[in-house]
Amino acid sequence: MEIYYNDKTLYVNLDELRNNSTLRLLKSRVFNIINDYDIENIVLNLINDNKNNDLLDEFIYEYEKKYHGNLLIK
Repeated sequence: MEIYYNDKTLYVNLDELRNNSTLRLLKSRVFNIINDYDIENIVLNLINDNKNNDLLDEFIYEYEKKYHGNLLIK
């Protein structure tokens, strides 16, 4: 997982979202950064084409429940 900030946007590059452990790590890191720095624009780039839609849906649901920013999934 690679996370960087540029031009008012937090970019998260993730090789794959394969299990609950990866999901917990993603949420922990991204949500802590959002809380600390009040970032509204997030780009989540899933590099591997094998996207686990259930885990991705869970991340999106929790993000939208807690935050009111802009989330883009690539």
